[in-house]
Amino acid sequence: MTKSNKLTEIFEGLEDLRVNRTKKHPFISIISIGFLGALSGIDNFVGLQDYAEANEEWLKQIILLPNGVPSHDTIGRVFSMINVKKFHDCFFNFTSLLKDKTGGIISIDGKTMIPKNRENPLHVVSAWSEENKLVLGQVRVDNKSNEITAIPEILDLLDIENHIITIDAMGCQKDIASKIISKNGEYLLALKGNQKSLHEDVKVYFDDNEFLSKCSYWEEFDKGHGRIEKRQCWATSNISWLKKQHNWIGLRSIAIVKSERTLKNKKTFDTRFYITSLPDEAERICAAARDHWGIENKLHWTLDVVFNEDKCQIRKDSAPEVMGIMRKWALNVLNKTKGSISLRRAMNKCCMSKKYICSVLQAI
Repeated sequence: MTKSNKLTEIFEGLEDLRVNRTKKHPFISIISIGFLGALSGIDNFVGLQDYAEANEEWLKQIILLPNGVPSHDTIGRVFSMINVKKFHDCFFNFTSLLKDKTGGIISIDGKTMIPKNRENPLHVVSAWSEENKLVLGQVRVDNKSNEITAIPEILDLLDIENHIITIDAMGCQKDIASKIISKNGEYLLALKGNQKSLHEDVKVYFDDNEFLSKCSYWEEFDKGHGRIEKRQCWATSNISWLKKQHNWIGLRSIAIVKSERTLKNKKTFDTRFYITSLPDEAERICAAARDHWGIENKLHWTLDVVFNEDKCQIRKDSAPEVMGIMRKWALNVLNKTKGSISLRRAMNKCCMSKKYICSVLQAI
């Protein structure tokens, strides 16, 4: 990152909404401090000021600081005024440069960034590319029930041709399935009681051992961290009877995935049903169902535990959403540059080593 750099180019269309008399510190410099801080695990505005003050001489070599380091109040005020849509557009355009694999799984799911027991919870729906280990985009919703309307919005943002879109039961809607097919994607939708009659018909089918024996079948095992998991998948495209009662565009197969987990001699069981536009290839469907959990384990869990998102105290105006995007931005960059080391270690190295953070910036 230099004083005329890639980050500056990416943020070129982002408007500084401050009045002229308050523009003591360059807008892009404040955004850059936020980005560098996110890479280093800084999760609040006071921390960003402290980080910038501790690295002021180095920062002056790569960004403009004509009046020294901005205060945490200034940083917070700037972040609270940012146009979130335009900021997300910058993030989206940047992420498209990092994406180097096509096809594969894109998982869509929602997360509450500010816990529900606090005032004004912020809920967003995100898209996660398992193959690229990237957050592709996000859309804000007012609450959990509105995910149904937010999912089509995020699909509109994405190029999903030749991708498999996986969504939990909340997104198992005819309009969503239709949109995925219209954009030349495939879908794997979890099926629960919100589609009551369809769910019951699929469940009854797989409860019959005679039908089950005629299905495509796949079985696999995972071991790690003291846990053993066995997964079994049955899938069939013999569903002309189902299509007569349930008109879903693109529907080709139905599937059931059963999981048995053993941890410290304790076993738990889980059964999930799916509808899909994929052919009845049990191995492929099982893999897609498994990879969907990447959005929980590699995105949502990471944001809460590694980036401390669930404890974030930022509340004002656009700032919570902007900081949420900034964390995902940092996650994307670190996933593309950290190699075999852990994410936490990469963030620590960014915080402690100017050489390392410069290598990260040069690689993007």
